[in-house]
Amino acid sequence: MPKELDFSVRQNCVCFNLRRVTRLVTQFFDAEMRRHGIRTTQGMLLSALHSTGTSTMADLSEILGMERTTLLRNLRPLQRDGMVSIKGGEHGGPVELSLTTKGRKQIEKTAPAWESAQRTAVQVLGEERWAALLADLEKVAVALKN
Repeated sequence: MPKELDFSVRQNCVCFNLRRVTRLVTQFFDAEMRRHGIRTTQGMLLSALHSTGTSTMADLSEILGMERTTLLRNLRPLQRDGMVSIKGGEHGGPVELSLTTKGRKQIEKTAPAWESAQRTAVQVLGEERWAALLADLEKVAVALKN
């Protein structure tokens, strides 16, 4: 007989467990990326801009599921270091984001470190389990967003 979940216990809290594991995974990926002077969050932003091409702050915020203020805070060091161009925003207009040549080179430089971390994480889970988990996470994201 399967044990019923006791939702009053923190151990069973979806948010607590996802955030705990996310922090640990981020630390693992950061250790790989740190050798290239970049954090995982910054690498994800560069990759997202690489995938979308020029994007508005609103669109990128939506794609990443990230508050605009958090997105801007994470973009500032990339802008300062010449990897991202931020234009517009005057008089409440859209803010346009794009990768610079330096940003594209940073993606190329960090790709092997990210691939190594990704490969290790997927090996731990197993490819089939990772694919199923990814699909389930997407279902949750869609359901909770609406």
